[in-house]
Amino acid sequence: MSYTIYETFVGAGGSHLGFKNNHFISKYVNDFSKEALQTLVNNNPEIAQTAWVDDTSIVDVIPDNILKKTHMKQGEVDVLFGGIVCKGFSLAGERSPNDERNYFYRKQLEIVEATRPKISVIENVPGIQNAEVLSSEAPKEIADEIDEIWQALENYKGQKAELRKKNNITEEFEEEGRELRRRKEKILKQLKENGYLISVINDIEKRYRKLGYSVDRRVLNSACYGAATKRERVIIVAVRNDVLKKAYGIDDKHFEDYTFSFDYPIATHGNEQFKKKYSYLYEKGKKVLPLVTVNDALSTIDYSNKDDVDNVPMNHDEKTVRRFKYIPEGDNIANHIDELPDDLKISRFYSRGNTMRLDGNQPSPTLVPGHSNFPIHPREHRSITVREAATITGFPNDYVFVGNHTKRCEEVGNAVPPALSTAVARQVKKVLDEYYK
Repeated sequence: MSYTIYETFVGAGGSHLGFKNNHFISKYVNDFSKEALQTLVNNNPEIAQTAWVDDTSIVDVIPDNILKKTHMKQGEVDVLFGGIVCKGFSLAGERSPNDERNYFYRKQLEIVEATRPKISVIENVPGIQNAEVLSSEAPKEIADEIDEIWQALENYKGQKAELRKKNNITEEFEEEGRELRRRKEKILKQLKENGYLISVINDIEKRYRKLGYSVDRRVLNSACYGAATKRERVIIVAVRNDVLKKAYGIDDKHFEDYTFSFDYPIATHGNEQFKKKYSYLYEKGKKVLPLVTVNDALSTIDYSNKDDVDNVPMNHDEKTVRRFKYIPEGDNIANHIDELPDDLKISRFYSRGNTMRLDGNQPSPTLVPGHSNFPIHPREHRSITVREAATITGFPNDYVFVGNHTKRCEEVGNAVPPALSTAVARQVKKVLDEYYK
C-alpha cells in the first residue's frame, strides 16, 4: 500500500529516496534552493506529476496554501517530513541564541497545525537537544546586542583567518577577540539569570503535545543502516493521538497512562564500538553486517565513464597537492604541520575539508564541504569528487546533481543519507499499516 508525504527542506532528495523506497508518494516538496529542487525532480521525474514543487523560503510558506495546492483535506496527508535547517544548532561555529535559523522549527510546526499529518518527522543534528533560543519575552535591546556581538565574532574569525595566512596576528588583535568573548559570556549569563533562554527540544515537544501528538526522539547513526558515512542525526517522531489509539488499539481510558515509544529501526551494520555507543539500536545476540567503508562505496563507481560531470576531480594548485602528500590515510594536516617545508606551512585550524584524508577502511565522517570541496581521497592527492561524496552518502551512482561545483557539494553535504531515511520510513510505514488495517 502506498502513502502520501509532504516534504520540507527536501534538498536534493536524500530523505525523499528513503520514503520513495517505501512506496510513499510526494504531494508537496519544498526547498529554497532552486538547484536542489531541480536535482530532486530531474532524478525523480514522477514528482512533477504528483506534487506541488515549491521553492518558497520556509519563512514565507503559507501553510493553508499547501492543502489548497495539493487538493487535500486537513488530516489527510500521512507524513510530513522536515530536515529543518540546522546551522544554528550545529556545534561548528558561533551558535547565536537569536540566529533566525533556530526558529525554522516553529514554521514546521505551523505546517503541522495547518495540515494535521498523521505522522510528523523532524530530522536534525544532535546539537538541537542542547540548543537554547531567545525567548519572545526577552527585551528587544538584548536581542539587538546579541546580534551585534555574534556578528562581530563572525567578522573577527574571518579577519583572523586572513591575518593567520599572512602570519600577521598581533597581541592587540588577540585582545580584541578576548574582549568579544568576555562580552559573549556576560550576555549569556544575563540571559540565563533572567530566564530569557528556552530549550529548543522542550519547546518542540511541548508544541507537538499541544497540537494533540505524542512525541519521541532518538539519535541514529546512518552507518548503522549501511551508509558509508557516520552521520549522526536526531530523529523526532510525532504521531497524532487519534492515529496512535487506532493503530495500537488504545482506548481513551488507558491512553492517559500510555507512554509513547516509537519503534526506531534496529541497526543492521556495526562493530563492537558502535554496539557500545548505540546499544539501544542493537538486538542482543543478533549478528549484524560489517560497517560499509569508504572503499566499499568507491568500488561501485564506474571510473571509465568520462561523461559523469559529477566525477570530475578539482584542479588543485601545485602547493596544495604537495601539502596533501604529507597527510597519511585517515589523518589530518594538524598532526603533521611540523613536517611541512616552510612554503607549505598553514595554520592547524585551516579548513577541515582541505586537510583531512579519509580512511578507506572506515565509514567517512560527516561530509560537510569546506570552501566547496570535500575531504581528501584515501589514496589520491585530491579532494573527493561530488560523485564520490554522493556515493559515500548513499545516492545511486546515476543520480545527477544540478548547479555549479559549490552548489552540488552543498546538495550532497546537506542530504540525509538514503540508508537512514529508508530505515526510518520503513518504521513509519509500519504504524500507518496498523492504522489503516
